[in-house]
Amino acid sequence: MQNSCNIFIGTSVHRWNDNRIFHKEAVSLAKKFNVELHAPADFSKQKVNGVNIIGFPIWEKESDRKLIRKQLWLRLKKSNSKIFIFHDPELIWIGIKASILLKRKVIYDIHENTVQSIIRKKWLNPISKIIAIMGYSLLQQISKLFFYHYLLAEESYTSFINKNKTVIYNYPLKVDYDHQSTKEFDLVYLGDITEDRGALNMIRILSILKKEIPTINFALIGKIPPTLKDELDNSIMKFGLNNNTKIFGYVDYSEAMKVVCKSRIGLCLLKPIKNYIDSYPTKLFDYMQVGVPYVCSNFPLYIKLLGKCNAGISVDPLDVEGIAKSIYDLLNDPDRYNDLSNNGIKALNKDYNWSTQENKLFNLVESV
Repeated sequence: MQNSCNIFIGTSVHRWNDNRIFHKEAVSLAKKFNVELHAPADFSKQKVNGVNIIGFPIWEKESDRKLIRKQLWLRLKKSNSKIFIFHDPELIWIGIKASILLKRKVIYDIHENTVQSIIRKKWLNPISKIIAIMGYSLLQQISKLFFYHYLLAEESYTSFINKNKTVIYNYPLKVDYDHQSTKEFDLVYLGDITEDRGALNMIRILSILKKEIPTINFALIGKIPPTLKDELDNSIMKFGLNNNTKIFGYVDYSEAMKVVCKSRIGLCLLKPIKNYIDSYPTKLFDYMQVGVPYVCSNFPLYIKLLGKCNAGISVDPLDVEGIAKSIYDLLNDPDRYNDLSNNGIKALNKDYNWSTQENKLFNLVESV
């Protein structure tokens, strides 16, 4: 039986079917509460898995998002919601207004270290970065006076949000994928495809492996920024990897996971950048769910995870020769490969799935 508590979830950036926002958070909360999700969508209104979804136009540029933020505020004022949960740094000011003027219980779900993210934005000049960081940091400090609670996707975020917070890891939903399907790809990468996430290094690694395994193939699944597209295409052409590489671009999560199921080894070769070193990449858990052993960067946090689940191997993410050798050895060691595969499935089912986090959400909302 649903509780009468009304929850308004808002995002101006992420699409309505975002994995954390919709499939995990909204759908879970809809089991017990009345939930509305206001997010960019290609429809005006739908009810999916118990969640009432009210769409905003799909945005293309910053000016579009400004209009979405104005519309979100108007909808929030008209709603009879008791709780406002939002997901984007650009909505902090609306959250503060909702707390002061509308007397809503405001919960900010923080997905990333925003300051570190601003530092890495190449299209911002140094002065713009300083202004953006100062502005965000000031609003974040002010928000602590008014927000009811914070949801943190990573334990490391407690360094800047150290009270009124709950860590809710972005573990995957348990889904019965056909991970025994025929393997079409030797390697797979799932996630945003950027230079910092190792895109160009992965192509270099593939070129090294091709010398030993001419038929090796690689599936890349995720968004590619326009600034990288030409460089990535040129690198693939330079090394003669057109027939060894399949770029899927962005696809729906369930479809992406079907490709992962058809792959032998998952890659997560993020460069040693603070925002990555201190955060779990969700792709590691996605790989584990379907028994795909992974090769990941040798960051302390990732090594600690490997010590618990033993579902992959760690490497120096900048040593392309060493990584290629590690992948080659794993592809040619079926006993070790099967052990890592089975370990990943067991660990995911026991400790690293969304059901282990869901009750934290219920307890928080019930406390309101």
